[in-house]
Formats: sequence, structure tokens, C-alpha cells
Amino acid sequence: MELRRKARPTLTPVEMDRGDVLRFELLDGTIRTVELLEADARILFTTLDAGVLPLKEVRGGRTFYEFSCRIRVDGAEHVLRREVPTQRTFDEPWVIAGMTIFFDGAADIFTFLREAHGECRPKKHARFAIQDATARICPPPLHAWCPLPKRGMDIFRAFLGEDCWMGPYFGASAHGGLDINHPAGTPIRAPLDFDDQYFFNTVAGGANNNRHRGHHRWPDGSEWQLQCHHMTRLTVAEHSPVAAGEQYADGAGVLSGYHDHSHFVFRVVESDGDAIMLDPWILFRQMYLDIAAGLVPDRRET
Repeated sequence: MELRRKARPTLTPVEMDRGDVLRFELLDGTIRTVELLEADARILFTTLDAGVLPLKEVRGGRTFYEFSCRIRVDGAEHVLRREVPTQRTFDEPWVIAGMTIFFDGAADIFTFLREAHGECRPKKHARFAIQDATARICPPPLHAWCPLPKRGMDIFRAFLGEDCWMGPYFGASAHGGLDINHPAGTPIRAPLDFDDQYFFNTVAGGANNNRHRGHHRWPDGSEWQLQCHHMTRLTVAEHSPVAAGEQYADGAGVLSGYHDHSHFVFRVVESDGDAIMLDPWILFRQMYLDIAAGLVPDRRET
């Protein structure tokens, strides 16, 4: 299948099957051709019984895996590979032929993991987020969503060191978000303006957790939805606008498990209604870059 996308002020999520060809137009009008040749995943190590797939959760179970793809960009082949859940989970994206390419997932992960800890399975063989390499992931600078680990994102701060994006929870269930361990009551701030925001689950309403969703609508009709779970309380009224950098909640402290932590989720809803989940690390990476550039307050941990 041939897919066509144009670079825009915000990054473009795209899912592809093997054999699909993407025609991606850069901001200067140049067309790049990206063909997905292969996409797969494999277990590197597990403490669980790998003879029965998908794996079954075991308290304390550990699994490490990699997912990879082979793409042809304007005739040149490239192999993209990521490891989960290691520090390489937070590697830099690829820059190829004027495109920044975040390789976000492969469907083959779910030959050995279950989707039982939040939505994260690609709808096709591979999922990417692509942007013109001369542009940011979005026009406004991103404020720190929470106080950021001082030296950069740390896999050991992802709950038990496994709850990064699609990390194997108890060795077997892909994690549909990114956890960051921090104390109950940690300030949670809007990375960018929220047009609307609210709890969609509350303990008071009978749910097992407090889960919040903030919406930011872009001029092209697409929308970013940013969720934070395990929140202690809101510090603003629901359905009120929230300015970038404004504290809107106290994080962590609810349904925390072994460590108090907040759980972050990133969803892009296109103008046609198609919703694509993406790795929240994409957002946090931009937050670190914007702090380093002096574009937003330095809200890293002391």
C-alpha cells in the first residue's frame, strides 16, 4: 500500500505493514520514500517459561527483548533497533534523509507479550513517528511534566525498572505508558496549554485509580492527549483551561504498588479520528532539550 503524509508543525505518527511505501513530503517540498521491508521482535532474556507464548505474568518475573525493522529510504537500506527495558529504551531517534524517525513499536512484540497493562499494540506491523529533521516535535517549547531526573531519564526509575513504554510488566504484559518513580504529592504540570482536562477515572467514583487526561488541539485539526495516572488530587477545576507550565495536580500516591510513581501516556488523535499511541519518551526528550536551550524553567530534580 502507498501512504502519503506531509510534514507539519507537529510530528506525524504513521503505522505501516511490510511492503507499504510511505511518500513523506518535507517542509521544503522534497519527497522522501520510505518502504518497510521487515519488522520483528525477539526475546533476549527471560526468567519465565518461554515454551508457552505469550508469556504469563509472574510476580518478580523479568524479560528483556528487542524490536527491529529494516526500511529502504530513497533506495538505501537501514536497520532500526531498540531494546526494552534497558537504558537503550531512551536512545535518540534516527535522522535519515532529512527526517527524524522515532521507531515506536512492532506488532511481533505481541507474539510473546500480552496487551494487559494499557493500550500499546500497533495496528500494523510497525509504528513510527516522523518529523522533518529541521523542525521540533511541536512549535511551543514543552515544560517539564514533572520534576525530571537530573541526569536524564533513568530506566531504574520506571517502577521496578521495567515499566517504560511497552516494558514487560512482571515479565509478560506490555506496559502502555512510561512510569517515573517520585514521592506522593509531586507537582504535575501541563507540558503545553490544555484546552480541556479532567479525571476520566477516580477512586471516589468507584475506579481503582485516579486517571487524568489533558487535551491540546492543533490548528490542523489533530489533537494530543496527555494522560497522567496515580494522581493524588487535582489542583485546578476540571474542564478549565490550563496554561503551559501550570501545576494542575499532585502526582503519585494512589494505587502505587512497590513505589510511589506517576504513569504517563501520549496519544495522537488525527483530524480523521484515527488515534495512535506513542512512547511518552518522545515528549520527555523534547522537555530535556527545551530546558537545555533555556526555553522553559529548569525543573529537574535537585
